[in-house]
Amino acid sequence: MDRHEGGCLCGAVRFSVEGAPRSVFHCHCFSCRRQTGGAIASFAAFPVAGHFRWTKAEPATFASSPGVTRKFCPHCGTPLSYQAEKYPDEIHLHIGVFDRPEDLVPEAHWHTAERVPWLELADGLPRHPGD
Repeated sequence: MDRHEGGCLCGAVRFSVEGAPRSVFHCHCFSCRRQTGGAIASFAAFPVAGHFRWTKAEPATFASSPGVTRKFCPHCGTPLSYQAEKYPDEIHLHIGVFDRPEDLVPEAHWHTAERVPWLELADGLPRHPGD
């Protein structure tokens, strides 16, 4: 079984997740852009139960909107994850915080109706305007 590990910039928070991701994608929504400070956010979605665990310190939690929590390092501020009540057994981990982000190749773009107009990616991936 595949194991993926990662953590924040300062190394205070680390995680490990087993198995293949359910999906890997870019998100263009306003909330993800604000949380990361970037034009898009890229995630790998994994099942939580029996697959995911924080291995070094617990991250801080922020309820960014109804039914959504985001986790980040309380020391350096690195955004780490997104979890939503509509995906109860799933955690979306930012691809950039994995030790080997090159192993997680995005397959689609979501919330493209909210993308910044100057960002045009010619990667040929499917585009979805919303959920």
